[in-house]
Amino acid sequence: MARWDQKHRDTASLEERRLKAVRLFREGVPQAEIARRFAVSPTAVNQWKRALERGGTDAVRAVPRPGRPPNVPREKLATLSVILARGALSYGFSTDLWTIPRILQVTEAEWGVRYDDSAMWRILTRQGLSWQRPSREAREKSPVAVKNWKQRTWPRLKKACRSNLNSKATSHLRR
Repeated sequence: MARWDQKHRDTASLEERRLKAVRLFREGVPQAEIARRFAVSPTAVNQWKRALERGGTDAVRAVPRPGRPPNVPREKLATLSVILARGALSYGFSTDLWTIPRILQVTEAEWGVRYDDSAMWRILTRQGLSWQRPSREAREKSPVAVKNWKQRTWPRLKKACRSNLNSKATSHLRR
């Protein structure tokens, strides 16, 4: 067995790992080997073993985490990237630029749940989405004029600037 593959720390995957370890305990596999197989500390394996001895298999079963359940299930949260990929224009906005208030408005309509700005930001970052600023470029910009300026005008200005600096730097030596 290679390293334990765990995408998130949900109770089901943690329980599955401990129950596999229980099977290995019963087969007589040493604790150090179990720790290596599941990429956990030997202390964790020792705790699982003691819990098994005290309470049997039920003692290593998962205990649901306390706290408020999520407002939107994972399946719906997975649709967020699909919503954003459609573009803001398809939801009636004047530009295709997504902002947090726009995302909040659309997700509230789609999911029926209102989120705070900071909560939506955390959801976006958990989904691997990041803030991007659109590049701004003048509509009147001419690539030919820019190339011409870089090739002809800029070198002249650069030389003139250097010669002015050199004459000022040596002017105090002439006195």
